[in-house]
Amino acid sequence: MSKTRNIEQIYVHCSDSPDTMDVGFTEINDWHAEKGWKSPSGISCGYHYIIRRDGVVERGRPDQEPGTHVKGHNKRSIGICWIGKEKPSMMQYHSLLSIIRGLMHQYNVTMENVLGHCEVNFNKTCPNISMLNIRGNLLFTKIQDVEKGYRELIG
Repeated sequence: MSKTRNIEQIYVHCSDSPDTMDVGFTEINDWHAEKGWKSPSGISCGYHYIIRRDGVVERGRPDQEPGTHVKGHNKRSIGICWIGKEKPSMMQYHSLLSIIRGLMHQYNVTMENVLGHCEVNFNKTCPNISMLNIRGNLLFTKIQDVEKGYRELIG
């Protein structure tokens, strides 16, 4: 069994693929394999969780293996990727908030350590959604009320 990692941060990403394209773990694993990324368990996908267009969450790398999603920050972080580029679906947004909340609780991650990729790599726009809105919804919104926050997010 893998040694327990000290998870301190959660990073949100997008796949930078068209919002009409629904891909998941298999495709991302293949894309990342082409880059030569491989974990000790043999998984190439650099993210720990992938959120498909219908909101289904797929597992990527095991939590106890560092990802390859934010250069210089992988050792102590979890990476979550929503599939798309411009607007997550309502189901993705629900799943994103739910999984972040669960991981925050599981690993005792504080709100200031829930970050978008662009917040540590200023050459990136990923996750292409407002992390201020995400953090606000995490703090102040019951999961049942996410629809309102989602509508505000996408306009």
